[in-house]
Order: sequence, then structure tokens, then C-alpha cells
Amino acid sequence: MVEFKYGLFSSFLLIIWLIFEYTLLAPNYHYLSSYVSIIALLVPVAGIYFGIKERKYKTNYGYISFKEAFKTGIVITLIIAVSVVIFIYVYYEYINPDFVNTIGAETERKLLRENAGRDEINASVDAVKFSYSLNIQLIQKLIFILLGGAAASFVISMLLKKTHRHKTK
Repeated sequence: MVEFKYGLFSSFLLIIWLIFEYTLLAPNYHYLSSYVSIIALLVPVAGIYFGIKERKYKTNYGYISFKEAFKTGIVITLIIAVSVVIFIYVYYEYINPDFVNTIGAETERKLLRENAGRDEINASVDAVKFSYSLNIQLIQKLIFILLGGAAASFVISMLLKKTHRHKTK
């Protein structure tokens, strides 16, 4: 099925990106733009686009209705969302259970180098630990993928739809 192929492949690429983000970018997020995670939007959008396009050309011989295209995009989005949520849970619980504390410690070290006050350090560490906590990451990624995937599915479906023309007699 086209949806599973593109959903799983997009999930795989997105999980690779999340591993990169969590291991290399998140510990150094102070030095990077907070917009780095927007790159993760490109993978699901590409998966949705190519999934709908394949459905249109290989399954429907160049034709696809908006409804069928949108459904294909939503199924791909759901597969990606479920895969990413499972990965994040496994990452936080089994692969790197000390991730949040590591991010907090890095934040504290950076602020100490900058001679920040203890109140500022405590507030920043608490904010970082909260934003990188398991529950917040699960909710944030799930909402991001579902809303972004639905919007991308809608736009791509509008662009790729092509229905049969009925001959009038």
C-alpha cells in the first residue's frame, strides 16, 4: 500500500533526524537557532507529496480526486505520527533516560560561564527541563505532525487532484 510505504519511509527519515537533533543539536541549542526543528517539517511534507503523487500515477492512471488524495495524505500523516511518538517514548525511556538532566546541566554550565545569577540559572534550567520533558516532547511532536500533515495533505491534494472529465452527449 502506498500510504504504508511512504509513511514508514518518512518515519524512518524523521527518526534519523530526531536522533541527530537530540544527540547533536539539542545539547547545543544555545548556539543554534530555535528554528532548526523546522527542517523536520520537510520530511513528512515530501512523504505526503510523493505518496499522493504515486497514488495518482501508479494506482489511478494519472487521476485522483481531492478526497482520495487527502485521505492518502492523512493516512501517511497518521503513520508518521504514531511512529515518531513511539520512537520518542523509547528514546526517553530506554535509549537516553538521562536526556533531560543532560540538557539541564548543559544549560547551567553555559549560564555559569556567562556569570548569570542563581535565580536566572534556576529559572532557565527549569524551563529547559520542562520543554524537553517526555510529555511535552510527545505532545509537541504529535500536534506538530498532525496539524502540519493535515495542512500539507490539504494543499498537496488541491494541487495534485485531477478527475476524469465526463463526456456529455
